[in-house]
Amino acid sequence: MVIPWILLPKDPGKNIPDPPRSLWIDPAGDRWIPRRSREILTPKPMIARALASFIFTLGFHEDFILRRLASERAQPGNRIVVMAAKPLTGASKGAFQNLTAYCVRTGLSEPELIEIAPGDFTTMLQAASETIDRLEEPLIADLSGGMRILVVVVYTAIITSGKRYRVYIVPEAQDQSAQIEIETTHIEALTKELPEEKTKILETIVRNPGITIPQLARITKKSEKTIANHLTELKKLNLVITRGKTNNIYPTKLGELKIKRKTTKTQRLPESTGIE
Repeated sequence: MVIPWILLPKDPGKNIPDPPRSLWIDPAGDRWIPRRSREILTPKPMIARALASFIFTLGFHEDFILRRLASERAQPGNRIVVMAAKPLTGASKGAFQNLTAYCVRTGLSEPELIEIAPGDFTTMLQAASETIDRLEEPLIADLSGGMRILVVVVYTAIITSGKRYRVYIVPEAQDQSAQIEIETTHIEALTKELPEEKTKILETIVRNPGITIPQLARITKKSEKTIANHLTELKKLNLVITRGKTNNIYPTKLGELKIKRKTTKTQRLPESTGIE
């Protein structure tokens, strides 16, 4: 059974009507929900949400942008930045106008158009970074449209901004089920240098998937408390997961990749000095 709900006005705090007797504001603060039978509920105060910023690369169509704004539940006040190659083509102008009309109609902030002239990588990166560095985090980006060089530049500006982000890319002629999703932790997991002790623990987990904390403690000759503390950090980086009643520990694909890269790096032969 689907329970109906009613959207609140787009400008919280202004002209909000009294709720019907059978409805109260839910904890998210953006809709009325039915009062549960025989349960007295107190109206919940509205909770201010962190204002995420949306970033899009624009090609000839705006459809993917509309889908992303809807799926991420964009709110009034969220900045919407659209980056496109300069000069804007007629089709891109039409797509941006359609997006603007949608945002006005739904009460979202009007999108900001940033045109970036194709050129050398560093100049384009500087242009994209100047805008991205001023945005509130988290950054939610969908880079499924636009020129490939623009997508690469904007993606680079996002992951080097120091902000939390989530990036979506949907391959051409595919639906959203085929999308890839890149989060801050994915890049951090592969680029962050782990201390030697954590690296040894991760290596042991990769070699022994399903290992338990007591077993890890015996192999590494560390206390179970120390192992548990290291695992907390490795989980935050999405390098390991635990499953089962005994919390068996398994490496993620990122964890396996990190150790594989480290092993490959250490096995490389030193470059020749030219001395026979």
